[in-house]
Amino acid sequence: MRTTAGALLRSLADPGLLRLRAAAATYITALIGGVVASVLAIRFDLGASIVVLAVMLSITFTAERAGTGTTQRLTSLVILPVAGIAAGAVAALLFTVPLLGDTLFVVVVSGAIWIRRFGPVATRIGTLVSLPFITVLVVPAPSTPNGGFALWAAAVALLVAVVAFGVQWCARVTGFNPAPNATSGASRRAASAAQMKGGDASVRQPGANRLPASTRMAVQMAIALTAAFLIGHLVFGEHWFWVVLTAFIVASGNRGRGDVLYKGIHRTIGAAAGTVVAAGLVLFAPTHVTGGTADATIAAIAVILALGLWLRPAGYGWWAAAMTAMLSLLHELTGTEADSAMFIRLAAILVGGVLSTAIAWWVLPVRTGDVLRRRTADALAALSNLLVGCIREPDAVAPLRSALDDSIAHLEQLGPTLRLERAARVRGRKGAEPRRRDHRADVIPALQKCWASADTIAASVEHGHPLSGSDAKALGAIARRLGEYRRMLVGAPAPELAEHSPAFADLGSAVDGLGAPLSLVARASG
Repeated sequence: MRTTAGALLRSLADPGLLRLRAAAATYITALIGGVVASVLAIRFDLGASIVVLAVMLSITFTAERAGTGTTQRLTSLVILPVAGIAAGAVAALLFTVPLLGDTLFVVVVSGAIWIRRFGPVATRIGTLVSLPFITVLVVPAPSTPNGGFALWAAAVALLVAVVAFGVQWCARVTGFNPAPNATSGASRRAASAAQMKGGDASVRQPGANRLPASTRMAVQMAIALTAAFLIGHLVFGEHWFWVVLTAFIVASGNRGRGDVLYKGIHRTIGAAAGTVVAAGLVLFAPTHVTGGTADATIAAIAVILALGLWLRPAGYGWWAAAMTAMLSLLHELTGTEADSAMFIRLAAILVGGVLSTAIAWWVLPVRTGDVLRRRTADALAALSNLLVGCIREPDAVAPLRSALDDSIAHLEQLGPTLRLERAARVRGRKGAEPRRRDHRADVIPALQKCWASADTIAASVEHGHPLSGSDAKALGAIARRLGEYRRMLVGAPAPELAEHSPAFADLGSAVDGLGAPLSLVARASG
């Protein structure tokens, strides 16, 4: 209990208020988008759906998804409105012709995952396409929409993109949000390309199952959404979308089946907590418009949105709780769900979470061990490239440092799942000693130690202090040893320990510390 409370408190820490400032930019985008959409809704009699669509799309179109380069932003301005038209049309079909609407929704969302196999540009397009579809699932079009709802959905998508770009630009220019490193765009594209060519999207299982991870994740999503639609309509009636939404949220961003289980637990608990919070607010203050408390409910939604945006990077459960609470209050406000629907929502959320987790675990699973090996190999390659760059191309050190930062960040994303796995295995052993046991999770701090030492050397080179001939030779030897350690991931034996130059004693010691955790990563199968 004390450990859980400590982890909860640590998740709330926000050094430099970076999370809060990023959340504020997104919140302002949602506020502007919502106000403009409200004006349009009143002027053209479009109804509340178009307003909520603008707000929900604003909070999903984050700075990372908007992109940093001109090409990425132009892509967003083109793709988002086109996807908005399609999403608006499908949203209407979800009510008028459910079978057709459900089928199209499954095909588009799973297809957006499948195209990741074609590289970072296709991955970005798939992400942009899926955003309006998930948004209209949360706030579907009315069954008898205004004639041009699909076109208005496209206009709102374009509005959100323009407003987001404007707010993000102002935040960078004023220094409210830190501007990205000038070289980070290129380095991130390079890292992303490497990730797509040999990373999670192409991780392959040993044996007969040779499908890329992107294909397996697309199949999992298609099966999960199909089952969620079927169970939702047959069992939960008008509350079907809670099953579908939860199934999508749990299955998205699959970094291995262990990660899906970890996220599924947190997101399901968070969603359930959000439902309870919303039910408590409804109990103390009825929220229907006719009850005279619409303004208070809208204010409550605004506060929950602000808290959710701030806590979103801190953990899966926080955002799930905020989203579910907001949606529950919204449906109560519009009268689309009865006050007594809390237990139905809870059941639907539980079913959706269990459904997605089971499918990710058993149907063409993306194994955590495979993802860990791939990301570990990428980090080792980036580390080696940085050392070689320090020797041969000092002018290229800055982007190589950023590329290594990205690779380590990708690896760190697996940390919570691996730490939970280690804790579960130790506690599962009856009579196990309380001492710390070696685990494949140890590869993350081991590579972080190498990263810290290498980055210190690279920073010196970048700032005009080139290596001497003897230092370059010693660093080259460490780079070659990194290649030997990387080959351990495909079955090669661990290299023997070697003496290192006193100038790079810390880095050499850190690199030699990779042997034990890499041997565990190499033979991990789960």
